[in-house]
Amino acid sequence: VVDEIVAGKLGIVDEQEILDALNEMTMVGLLPVPHPIVIRKYQPNQYTALWFTAFMWGVIFLRNQSLPLFDGQCIELFQVSLAEDD
Repeated sequence: VVDEIVAGKLGIVDEQEILDALNEMTMVGLLPVPHPIVIRKYQPNQYTALWFTAFMWGVIFLRNQSLPLFDGQCIELFQVSLAEDD
């Protein structure tokens, strides 16, 4: 639209003319129609339960660091095992 105005005036266009043209036109049809919003409910499974349990124990552990309630050496959030080559 702006290109058409500029081309019609041979490149000499007042800024107010462009603003007036933009104020008069509508934006309908210029942008694609957005996708509908899909609402999904939480469906628990073993993986999310495991993640939530580990997350909650991590929060509990970090919140209680100043107290002798938990010993950091005794709590394992995950275990690392090494395989030996035969």
